[in-house]
Amino acid sequence: MSRPKIKIRKNNIDKGIEALTFALILISAILIGVYYNQLPEKLPIYFNWPSKDNDGLGTKDLLWISPIVFGIIDIVLYKLNQYPWLFNYPSEISNKNIEYNYKMSTQMLRNLGLFISIMCLLITIASILNGLGNDTDYNKYLYPFLPILFIALPIIYLIKILMHKKIKYNKEELN
Repeated sequence: MSRPKIKIRKNNIDKGIEALTFALILISAILIGVYYNQLPEKLPIYFNWPSKDNDGLGTKDLLWISPIVFGIIDIVLYKLNQYPWLFNYPSEISNKNIEYNYKMSTQMLRNLGLFISIMCLLITIASILNGLGNDTDYNKYLYPFLPILFIALPIIYLIKILMHKKIKYNKEELN
């Protein structure tokens, strides 16, 4: 099926979210660079990496993986966001709902990219703080919260799209 290809205009909030997303990744890399020489050779690593040992420790070089991987993911999301007609939608795309559905889907991916960059920054900060000898409760608070956030975001946008469809359908019935 071929969907119409329209360009969705970004408002200032959309542009701000994109700028903040990439700024947070950059801040993560800068923090690693600033504290790199002060960190011990082994420190807690908060992502699953093959060279991490059984105690959850890895070399300080592994800290660079986080901003690189999350930066690549954010770039892919940014580029993918330029092609909303390729996405899956919960309802048929028509001339009546095309702009709204495309706008909601691009907003969702933009916010997902922001959450990913926030996660990158939090992982970086927690690793650096623990490497410097400060104890953080990162595992206790953020590990349960982040998956919920990543699951809730698409559900919220799915509900918004379906509610918009229902409201439009009811208005058309009344006329």
